[in-house]
Amino acid sequence: MPILLMALVCGVTFLLVQVNTPQTEETASQAKRHVADYTMDGISATALDERGVTKYRFTGVHMNHYEDDLTYDVTFPALRIYAPDRPQVTARADLGKMNGEGTIIDLYDNAKVIRAQGPDLHQDPLMTADSTYFQVLLNDDVVRTDKPVELHRGPSVMNANGLVFNNVTRQVQLLGNVRGRIEGLGAPKQ
Repeated sequence: MPILLMALVCGVTFLLVQVNTPQTEETASQAKRHVADYTMDGISATALDERGVTKYRFTGVHMNHYEDDLTYDVTFPALRIYAPDRPQVTARADLGKMNGEGTIIDLYDNAKVIRAQGPDLHQDPLMTADSTYFQVLLNDDVVRTDKPVELHRGPSVMNANGLVFNNVTRQVQLLGNVRGRIEGLGAPKQ
């Protein structure tokens, strides 16, 4: 019986040593592969401000995390930005790639940005932008692209080679070869 107990203690000790031994130089120098180390389905993440009010909500159908570059790939990502006294902004696409900090989101394929209509139709009509690619910079509240884009603001339609949309200043800058049709929104209500 004491020999059996000693063998058990020896076996457990050996197992603990194997599990807790640091990597050798050989295993540490091996390049990490771009393989998903974990996945999630039906994701939803909400960021709150210091008062507990929702700043933005990020959703996706499926997400993979990659250890080698600490990035995430997301299918059907959607991001909705909430800001006081401003219309909501939603950005979505078929595919997305997010950095490890979650501050930069690249949207690919059928990418769309929608700024909801504000309380005054003449001041803030519905605005949409369509492209094959958008980059969302969450900390700066900016959406940009260097790909061809079509912008609709109310009945006006503009096409350009790129776009920068700053949600803080509420300015849209169209880049490159810009062409389109600007139409009035009608007389404001008295």
